[in-house]
Amino acid sequence: MSKPDVPRWDLASVYAGFDSESYARDKKRFKKAVESFSRNASDRSGRKYSPEKWLKTCIKTYNTAVDLYENLAAFAYCRYSVNTRDTVATNEISAIDETAVPLHRAMVVFRNGLHDSRKKIRRIVSDSKALRKYAFFVEEELFYREHQMSADEEDLAADLSRSGADAWSRLQESVSSTLSVPWNESEKKTVVELRSLAHDPDRSVREKAYGLEIGAWKSMETPIAFALNGVKGTTVVLNKRRSFKSALENATRQSRISTKTLDALIAVMDESLPIFRRYLTAKTSALGLERLAFYDIFAPLGADTRKWSFQEARRFIVEQFTGFSADLGEFAERAFAESWIDAEQRDGKVGGAYCIGFPIPGESRILANFDGTFSGLTTLAHELGHAYHGKVLRKETAIRRFYPMTLAETASIFCEAIVFNRALTSAPAAEKPAILEIFLQDTTQVIVDILSRFRFEQSLFDHRKEGELSPDELCALMIDAQKSTYGDALDAEKLHPYMWAVKGHYYRPELSFYNFPYAFGQLFGLALYAQYETDPDGFPARYRKILEQTGSASAVEVTRAAGFDIEMKDFWRAGISFIEQKVDEFSQNVAATGRS
Repeated sequence: MSKPDVPRWDLASVYAGFDSESYARDKKRFKKAVESFSRNASDRSGRKYSPEKWLKTCIKTYNTAVDLYENLAAFAYCRYSVNTRDTVATNEISAIDETAVPLHRAMVVFRNGLHDSRKKIRRIVSDSKALRKYAFFVEEELFYREHQMSADEEDLAADLSRSGADAWSRLQESVSSTLSVPWNESEKKTVVELRSLAHDPDRSVREKAYGLEIGAWKSMETPIAFALNGVKGTTVVLNKRRSFKSALENATRQSRISTKTLDALIAVMDESLPIFRRYLTAKTSALGLERLAFYDIFAPLGADTRKWSFQEARRFIVEQFTGFSADLGEFAERAFAESWIDAEQRDGKVGGAYCIGFPIPGESRILANFDGTFSGLTTLAHELGHAYHGKVLRKETAIRRFYPMTLAETASIFCEAIVFNRALTSAPAAEKPAILEIFLQDTTQVIVDILSRFRFEQSLFDHRKEGELSPDELCALMIDAQKSTYGDALDAEKLHPYMWAVKGHYYRPELSFYNFPYAFGQLFGLALYAQYETDPDGFPARYRKILEQTGSASAVEVTRAAGFDIEMKDFWRAGISFIEQKVDEFSQNVAATGRS
């Protein structure tokens, strides 16, 4: 896989640059839109004498402000995330956030207005065809009205965040994207590149990369620990002042699920752990090892595991997506053809992958760190699923485009399922075991590792209420969490104590527990795929309908429309059952080779 084969994205269709006329124009428009929404939200006379007009005007100006904010902020973040040393991009992010600060105060005023006139507003929304589609939004804002500080306090919190929790978050991103160590006498590798070597067939290479990565994180543990303490400390204080019992209560509400749903999901994840440990034990045998280390989790089975060029991955994804629906296939081809994807690994670029939307041109951009593995291919499919979700909702207003983190992972994981299942059925017999094993690698991450991250974050918040945690304490919490989920399937002396420094999700002050939504999306996506296999005729249209509803209803309501009851453990067990079948198949394959 040569570097010229791996693309960088083109942002010109959004803005030519920070100095372009269109970018400057939209910054001015954004400032005016914020002022307009603030003025309308504060119009007590209008709300009293013309409440329907007041609500329509507030919704219209808020939608405009959010569209412009998302477009500008996404562009600045795209520029920053491929080069975290770009001070111009950093300054633009700060400037955009500064302009957005009054929105927080205006939303407090708007919610107070909704609350003060709630009986009248609810009647108007029910009777108005134009406003009826915003009923869910109105009720959600009324809920958050009970969990907000005063207008002055929310304004101050938003202003301080730019140089507080958000700055701590950017510190983690900057360190994780630039931290590097010598690999040999002539070459350095970033921690992102070192983590990619976890897929190397040579165990000595994996072990060396793991050791260097752990050492690299240890060298930066103090500033990163300060960053994590800063982010979580801010979250603890704000949740308390907003009358949330815990960060998890807030995250559950942000996910638009019930506590009963989360409890059922976590309980089934916990009871499924022996299944995944059985898979890891079989993999240990397949690799000819006595015990699996953390750096063996992604080890390929066989030294001749296929390496994909980016163009091969592109053709494969488009072909499989087209097999599901022409609409999805054409969309993926457009994303590739119009350079929406930045897949090249390079110094200064953030690790992992993400998809981000630009509402004004109706486009998305995808960041990935493509490494030529099938897992790298499925990551592209995953992010294209997010982008397709955005495409389905592109004609909706900003309010109705917003969907929770649980449903955010549904389209992405469904697209992964398309690629995996079609790859498994169409691959030559010699390649099928490797594809099956990659699926189990990924699901182990989404269930077992995600559960460890969930437990770590629970412990972190419990301890952070009492004070700051040292790097050693953070490492100890992480090791305890990993032991609780991986159990004896991994060598307890060779876990990853610095996963708290690696995962950027821990450093998002506005969004805690961005871990369980992946498990939600995995199991819901598998349930949808099972429906597709049972009744493929017309399913793409039904699937699109589900995605269309994600911004205007709770996750419970959206999934109920698909025929599922996510508050029951049996729903989640159905997804685990599918995975268990694959574990059985894998274990039988290993046994047949005589290595178990």
